[in-house]
Amino acid sequence: MCAERLARIPTIIMMFVILYFVGANPLIAQVLLVFVGVMMAIWAAFDFCPSIFMLKKFLPSCYCECEEKKEENE
Repeated sequence: MCAERLARIPTIIMMFVILYFVGANPLIAQVLLVFVGVMMAIWAAFDFCPSIFMLKKFLPSCYCECEEKKEENE
């Protein structure tokens, strides 16, 4: 399992938590939805995702960053 693929799991879990709070406490659901929306906007605008940043410290990336591949692209 690589970092980029594993980063989608917390997003999915957060969506289910938001769905739960829609019925239990809509205010908490709105706050969590705004948080997820802001994080996805940051990811889209700057190509930076905090969860992927943290996961890359423990797991390999899905994309090869090998020296051999870099030399072939130049």
